Amino acid sequence: MKPTKMIIYFLIAFVLLGIQKQINAQDIAPSVTNGNAGYEESNKPLRIGLKVGLPSVYSINLEYVTPLLDQRVAFALDYLPIGYSNEDLSLKLRNFEIGSNVYLNDTGKGLYGAISYFKFNTSADVNDVDFDNGTFGPGETSLKFGTFNVKLGAKLGRTFYFRIEVGYGFGKLPSELVITSTEGIGTTTEPIEDISVLGKSGLPVFNFGFGIGFL
Repeated sequence: MKPTKMIIYFLIAFVLLGIQKQINAQDIAPSVTNGNAGYEESNKPLRIGLKVGLPSVYSINLEYVTPLLDQRVAFALDYLPIGYSNEDLSLKLRNFEIGSNVYLNDTGKGLYGAISYFKFNTSADVNDVDFDNGTFGPGETSLKFGTFNVKLGAKLGRTFYFRIEVGYGFGKLPSELVITSTEGIGTTTEPIEDISVLGKSGLPVFNFGFGIGFL
């Protein structure tokens, strides 16, 4: 990872830490134990929300905080079902991410570290492709890769919450896109190195989202 990227990530981490300290008292609910008034933080273990960013564009997010390590370990799942089509292109994306978030405190909110596996899976039908042998016609292609992600995140709020994550996904990414004729008349190869977010060893992760906590 380039030094400038690392500096940016650390700066974001310090900003998130400052925000967390400012809102720590907002989600403290009054309680009564043995007739004495006190305070305890309420934990909403089931969370459903939406995340927007890289590399998934957007995804439906599900998180469940388990009893492990005093309610610090959460199971997380992201799924992206999307389809798009126009006169020249028909695109389908079926991406998913599965992993675990480990919170620094036992309330299931605030700063956390995360590890996950991300699977990118897209296919496309393209019209009027200029193939390498000089012919034209419709073609089809697909792009698939997986990354192992390390992330730093923060969940702010309890019932209604905001979430932000930064990190990096390590994995071998394809260097070219092969388009094959659906009529069997040829193929063509397009380099994907011009996509700036894709690197030889992986890709950056950045997303933010919001959702609702249950139970």
